[in-house]
Amino acid sequence: MYLNRLQIQHFRSLYQVELELKPLTILIGPNASGKSNLFKALRFLHDAIAGDRLEWQAYDNQIDHLLWYGVDEYGKRVETVKFTCEFSSRGRPLSRYQAALHCNDYIRVETEELAVVLPQENGLFTHFKRSGEKIWQHVGQRSVPLKRPYTSSAPSSRTLTLREAGPDLQLPQAQALYRHITGWRFFDIVLHQARQEAFIPQYPEEVPPLANDGSNLSAFLYALWRLRPDDFDTIAGLLSEFIELPDKLLVEHDAERGGQNARYYFIEAPFGEARPIPPQSISDGTIRLLAYLALLLGDRSVSLACLEEPDHGLHPYLMLYLADILRQAVALPRDEDDLPASDGNDLNLTPQILITTHSPEFMDCFDLKEEQDYLQVYIAERDERGRTVFTLATVEEFAPWLEKYRLGEAVRRRFI
Repeated sequence: MYLNRLQIQHFRSLYQVELELKPLTILIGPNASGKSNLFKALRFLHDAIAGDRLEWQAYDNQIDHLLWYGVDEYGKRVETVKFTCEFSSRGRPLSRYQAALHCNDYIRVETEELAVVLPQENGLFTHFKRSGEKIWQHVGQRSVPLKRPYTSSAPSSRTLTLREAGPDLQLPQAQALYRHITGWRFFDIVLHQARQEAFIPQYPEEVPPLANDGSNLSAFLYALWRLRPDDFDTIAGLLSEFIELPDKLLVEHDAERGGQNARYYFIEAPFGEARPIPPQSISDGTIRLLAYLALLLGDRSVSLACLEEPDHGLHPYLMLYLADILRQAVALPRDEDDLPASDGNDLNLTPQILITTHSPEFMDCFDLKEEQDYLQVYIAERDERGRTVFTLATVEEFAPWLEKYRLGEAVRRRFI
């Protein structure tokens, strides 16, 4: 299951955008073109549905800067942010979620709708629909008040129905949609945090999600080593292959010394295990690459990974390996006949990925023609009114240049 179509209206510079997404989507464009605003919009919707309540309420303090700064065609300032998310599974439509949030003084729900595809129905079937504080559930040809076993109180104008009802939704397709949105991640590694030891029980029962800033990387790697050693060995092996100098990756817990934290070390061949090297003595690029390996190949809680300039701080040589990590993360089975039938209740253990980049060297690692089955590229720019426009870079349009140049070279020469 993945997010295949996204519409956003009136969020910052995203006055009206519509994107068709693939498992791997790359956004390129100059600074201030609006690429980051797309991530901020997705995070806004995620926080409205699954974020911490205090963090969600904090958006009220930003309310004047959430909306499009300009005016609409009637000369009025817009007051509503709108989202439409469509999901598919193995190329087949699965569900659609729409929400409109009114932003004036404080954020409140204006409209909301969740629709799913059912085997016995043609097209999308409305699971619930909301206007203000009135919520209906469609049963056959009738609309009836939504039965709300998840709460006995009246619906709050400040809270989306999907936030309240999500954990208790009965339809598998609706459950999958809610789980997909809760699995959206906005990864921005803070290197000094990623190098620190982190709290975790000596015998963890599960692998925790990797924090968006990488601050629990030590705990994540330790739990992965304890509970899913094959995944840990894959990550450690790839890091050693890519960087060459770190021969091994070691993790340990300080319980024997009365502590509650895990830490990781690197072993370099010239010095061996007698001289383990702490992450504080390892380069930023190595830590950054390790964090991406952990997130994309080890964290099974991720459904959509939003990565802003993941190539930042990496040597051009390592960008080739980062591109390979991204391909491996979104790899699809070649023979769908080997897959079981899907009812929408299953989520891939590998994430869909949305990234931004300015680096022609990183773009050179991709082939728009050869990878078009799973790769989508958009060019972001601002129009004369300051609105972000995303233009799809198609193989057909750029064929004359792509026959001679790689994607990054086409950017350098300003063909793209």
